[in-house]
Amino acid sequence: MPVKTSASSKKNPSISTNVLCSGDEGVFPLYVSKERDGVHHVNLFLHEGPDDTRHCVWIEKMSRLVASKTKHNGQTFVCNHSLHPFSLKQVHDRHVPNCQRHPAQDVKYPDPKKPKESVLEFRKYAARFRLPFHLVCDFESFLTPIDPNEDGDAMKATKLIDEHNVCGFACHRVSVYPQYQTDPVVYSGPGVMDAFYKHVMQESKIISDILADDQDMDPLTDTQQADYDGMTTCGACGEEFTKANHKVRHHAHVTGQFLFPACNNCNLTLKIPNRKRKVTEGQRPNKNPSLTRTIRKTFLPVVFHNLKSYDAHFVIKHFKQTLRHTLHKPGRR
Repeated sequence: MPVKTSASSKKNPSISTNVLCSGDEGVFPLYVSKERDGVHHVNLFLHEGPDDTRHCVWIEKMSRLVASKTKHNGQTFVCNHSLHPFSLKQVHDRHVPNCQRHPAQDVKYPDPKKPKESVLEFRKYAARFRLPFHLVCDFESFLTPIDPNEDGDAMKATKLIDEHNVCGFACHRVSVYPQYQTDPVVYSGPGVMDAFYKHVMQESKIISDILADDQDMDPLTDTQQADYDGMTTCGACGEEFTKANHKVRHHAHVTGQFLFPACNNCNLTLKIPNRKRKVTEGQRPNKNPSLTRTIRKTFLPVVFHNLKSYDAHFVIKHFKQTLRHTLHKPGRR
């Protein structure tokens, strides 16, 4: 039958009891006693039998139970919170105070046969390159006094005095292509959030159309051809060209201008990220494959000043209302 370890610890604080059990990936701590300075300590293993019967058995040597976690040939000193074995008692004693600050856990190491899981290295190669477009936005707001009679919840601990209302916004398109750089758009008036949402979506469509119009690369000049022929390393990552990762001509797909010789891997990584999805004309997705079309939307970063702490509250609130109104339009489910 199960043992009520918490009750026994309260009756006799000099005894501390931990309970372990087995799962799909090995043994893990189920209960760790709060009485950590007890004179006597007991480790129990909870065994589940047929018909939901449970029994607790005494673990005489923790070192043998977790022997598979170490290559040390001999007795080890096991931490009761993390079940990690240590070959030296001094190291174990230094580890325990720090480990007791956290809840009990079972430490699992990554599989060394899987390099992507066991080796930590930089893999976000696309993050090294600058995106051709992004928007910089900011909101302006003012405080509106709240009528004290409107706050009907008298149980609130905080009394509302003012409410933040958006009175205007500014949005600036930033681009690496001067011909597509525009002046900042400043709006102040009624329906600020509706105007902001409409403007951002319009900018997204314009930029997506610009990037979707791929231009062929212009012919190389004699100087560019000589530089390309003499280059032996990638202009992006600096690695030498190989047969598996050969040299290619990297160019701007918006203008068609040749940029620099790049390896094939970097050339593929330098592609502008986009989101493609199939939708059905006038119907829910996948209703009629013959009416489906492909929508290409380019990833467009929108940068805010103090977004997390302030401006995001207005943006998320407006998006939720827009989604709710869209879903409740007549004829839509």
